[in-house]
Amino acid sequence: MGPLRHFFNRTLIPRTLFWRSFLIVVLPLVVLQIVLSVIFYNRHWDVVTRWLAIGVAGEVALAVELLDHEQDRAARRQMLDRFREHTDLHISLEPGGRLDEATDASGISQNYFSHIDEKILDAFREKLSVPFALDLRSEMPARVVVYVQLETGLLRVLAPRKRITSTTTGLMLIWMIGASIGLIAIAVYFLRLQAGPIKDLAEAVESFGKGRDVGDFQPRGPAEIRQAARAFNSMRNRILRHISQRTEMLAAISHDLKTPLTRMRLELEMLEDDGGMVDGLREDVGDMMELVETYLAFVRGEEGEATEPQLLLPLLESVRARAERAEVVFEILADATIELPLRPLAFRRCLANLVDNAVRYGKWIRITAIRRSREIVISIEDDGPGLPQEHWDRAFQPFFRGDESRRREGGGTGLGLTIARDIVLGHGGDLTLGRSSRGGCMAVMRLPA
Repeated sequence: MGPLRHFFNRTLIPRTLFWRSFLIVVLPLVVLQIVLSVIFYNRHWDVVTRWLAIGVAGEVALAVELLDHEQDRAARRQMLDRFREHTDLHISLEPGGRLDEATDASGISQNYFSHIDEKILDAFREKLSVPFALDLRSEMPARVVVYVQLETGLLRVLAPRKRITSTTTGLMLIWMIGASIGLIAIAVYFLRLQAGPIKDLAEAVESFGKGRDVGDFQPRGPAEIRQAARAFNSMRNRILRHISQRTEMLAAISHDLKTPLTRMRLELEMLEDDGGMVDGLREDVGDMMELVETYLAFVRGEEGEATEPQLLLPLLESVRARAERAEVVFEILADATIELPLRPLAFRRCLANLVDNAVRYGKWIRITAIRRSREIVISIEDDGPGLPQEHWDRAFQPFFRGDESRRREGGGTGLGLTIARDIVLGHGGDLTLGRSSRGGCMAVMRLPA
């Protein structure tokens, strides 16, 4: 049952809420119409047609019996005139007429009778014991022609079609189909009213998850959807407040650290060197100042910057000078038409951190941007020594170093990749590490298009 249910769910069940609700509403209606139509055709239409045909067949049988017992021609004509006067049957007698000749001339075929035609024929067979033929598709759309073979000739009866078969069947079907279409249209209208707010809420949640603040979502629709919208607004406000408080607190700490660090640097400058100890302290204070400046720069790029559509190529070109100053071969492979929503200052800092990391260990850098169906993939490669695969995930941890023996001056602050990944995650994307085509390190950004 498992594979069959999985196949059924993937192939026959719609994926969207609107079409699933539409199927729930329309499928019973269609099944009901089919059942009613089958019952109507097999029961009602058959019964009505049979009794109508029996009535006409009885009148024709009466005329046949009276004409067979009357030998006088004048009396026969008078009898036919009375039939035409008191019934809506137009009866004529062709002396010496032959049934086979009439059927051939009319093109009557016994092989193309429908289910209803058979019911009409059965009714005439019950009433008539003499040879006869029915032309149910004559040149007169409103008439049915009955040919009856008599001893004296051929009896030709023109009967109104509405007396033999129900002519309201088509009208009833039109009403059924029209009512179904009307009900489906009403159902579609109300389903859109229900599914629209859900779709808008899903888009707002997705945009917020990609780092695009859409503001407070306006609750609308049913009470359950309004409740979900209010819960999303509360969650969004709590997350933004938490991020703002964290950023402000760390920014304040970093800013407050600058004052004592600056004072320590000045005091170290006034001390005399005694065997290199002062130089070591100066380096430590310089490293701490670099850490503080790095985080403050990151905070300045995060605060108050809106997401806007940006061409990618100019942003990639903005980091070319950083690589060329270090005499590194720098290549960019990107389509000039690629555009995606970004916070430009934060994204430039992300690129700068990744390029600085590549410049520190390599002499060749290539940036490649590829447009895919729902994302933009940006890879930054270098020809440096790279990182072991077991360190690719740990490299994004603050202050992580693949080579613990390195001095900080050779390895940066240890926050570059951490800040870069935070920026990419804030855009709704992801940043991973891998192996470059030249054996070095490759940073791969995946950003929503």
